[in-house]
Formats: sequence, structure tokens, C-alpha cells
Amino acid sequence: MRSMQMPNAEKVLLEIWGLLREINVTFFLRHGTCLGAVRDGELIPWDDDIDIGSIIGMHNLDESTIYKAVQKFESADFEVKVLETDFHIGVELSKYSIPIDWTCYRVHEESILQYPGVKIPVHLYESLGSVPLLGKTFFVPNPPEEYLTLKYGPNWRVPKQRGFEADIIDSIPQSINLSHSSIFTKVRKFFFPEKHLTQIKVLSSNLQPIPNIEVTVVGIGKQNTDDHGNAVFSLSNEDYYAVDIGSGELREILYEEILKPGKNYSYVQDADERQGRIHVLHERA
Repeated sequence: MRSMQMPNAEKVLLEIWGLLREINVTFFLRHGTCLGAVRDGELIPWDDDIDIGSIIGMHNLDESTIYKAVQKFESADFEVKVLETDFHIGVELSKYSIPIDWTCYRVHEESILQYPGVKIPVHLYESLGSVPLLGKTFFVPNPPEEYLTLKYGPNWRVPKQRGFEADIIDSIPQSINLSHSSIFTKVRKFFFPEKHLTQIKVLSSNLQPIPNIEVTVVGIGKQNTDDHGNAVFSLSNEDYYAVDIGSGELREILYEEILKPGKNYSYVQDADERQGRIHVLHERA
């Protein structure tokens, strides 16, 4: 995992603050960006991206406004990719080699689901709080302490460069379900179920299949691999997912993986590294 170059990260966050302010788009800090601003009054030095958010249907934000903002970013020489799911519209931005994730959430049952499946009550966003950062005022959930406890657990005030992923994932109830899909997707899954089945093959460091090892795609389900090292999941959307493989000393959390419905992936154990790897799963033909 690569840390951001802080001068560029600060520069791009201030630019985003100005661009969204010009078109009256309200956004808040989230994830590690919120944690650093609230706890430390600065961006976390070892963070690898900037995380901001908005909520569709709140603070005058609708889908057309999101795409107006996308055009604004493109005009300002940002690289932009938009990914829509049933839970959010994700706008992936990049400039000065700094990745920015602007997630615009859809409200479901008075909550939003923040990555990798943390249920956050929407009342925390009705009247946003604020924190000073980089000489500006940024919005945050209100109260931010409640949000950060839900997201990172009761010890969020203790800086933790590595290993925080397990704290988050272990606090997510197994009842959280990210497989919600539109009527169109449900019809497709009924008539073409194979197009939504995603296979993960678990291999040892010497590329041998590992049977009967536990694989969890957070918010989707848990499976043990078969005799060929395969675990199969049904996905509704292409998106980022957290994948938890193994247990005990052999456990590895892949906190940031892109999975697509109907695709096959391979995972290879690394005997020397069990923490902090991202984009580990490789798509197979």
C-alpha cells in the first residue's frame, strides 16, 4: 500500500473543496480522511487516498447534480470514472497522482452502507458538523465521534497504521447484505444465474489449490473452498469488496478488491505478508 504525497494530497483536497463549492454541492469527509481531520487536525500521513461523500436526496443533491460535478472535474483535468450500484454512485477521481473517492450514497432503511459494509444511520448527516482543515472548514458527520466509533470501533483515537481492517470487518454483523439489486438485475439473475457467479480460487504460495479454507466476501457471504480450492459467490454489481481469507495465523484480509459478476479470480498466499496488500486478486480467463 503506497502512501500519498502529502503536499499533493492537500493541494487536490483544497481544489475539490473549491470546485464543489462553486456548484453548491455539499460533501463531507469520511473514512480515514475524516479520522485524520477529527483526531489529528490533518490528513493521516500513511493514508493512500482521500475519501469524501455526499448523500443522494439530502442537501439538494440529485443524480443530475452528480454528473454536473463530474463534468466540472473533467474540465479541471481530473481523471474520472463513475461506478453505479444499488447502494451508491461512486466517482473515482485522480489528479497529481492522488486517488480521491467521492461516494454519493443512496439511503436504504434510514441508513447508508459505507465500505466495506458498515451501516451508518442517516441522522448523522442531517445536520452536518464541521472541522477546520488546511485553513478551510470541512463538513463531517455529526457527532463525528459516533460516526468514527461505528466505522473504526471504540479505539479509533489510537493511531493504527496497520491491522485496522480486522477491527472494522469483525465489527460488521453477518446480517449486513450487499446483494440488494434492482428488479432488472433480479430478473437477469433468475434467468442467467451463471452471469452473476464469481469464483475465487485459493492457492498456496507454491500455487497448489487449498481445499476447505474459509473465504468471506464481506456483505455477500461466506464459503469454504471445495477440493479444487474454489469458492463461489453471487454478485449483483461490479464494485470494490473486502475479502477475508483463512483464519488464525493464516488469515489475510484483502481490504480493497474489485470484483465483477461472472468473473473468475485467483488468490495466491504470501508466506511473508499477511497485512496491507491490495488489488491481490487476479482475474482468470
